[in-house]
Amino acid sequence: MHDRGDYKSGWQMEREWDEAEKMRKRNLALGEDDVDQTEEDDDDDDEEGSLPFACFICRQPFVDPVVTKCNHYFCEHCALKHHSKNKKCFVCDKPTLGIFNTAHEIRRRMAAEDK
Repeated sequence: MHDRGDYKSGWQMEREWDEAEKMRKRNLALGEDDVDQTEEDDDDDDEEGSLPFACFICRQPFVDPVVTKCNHYFCEHCALKHHSKNKKCFVCDKPTLGIFNTAHEIRRRMAAEDK
């Protein structure tokens, strides 16, 4: 008799796949590094790699970038428009308390790219 105790049923594999996809999408939305990135990405500057290049709401390059308490970056008008409808962060659903500070890091990077 062959023991099949180490095999998984289809529903178990689907559940694991769904959970892995949810985590991957969450990490992608939060701007965190993906687990299976190539070695080329490791050569990038850590500061530039951790900063997003586009607004999470409009998916366009930043216009007057702001940062929330939870360190998520948005265009100023996108953040205010979203805040008027929903008082939580667009990315992580934590309360923003209406605090949107100027994103000096992104402004510096944008200025450096313009030169």
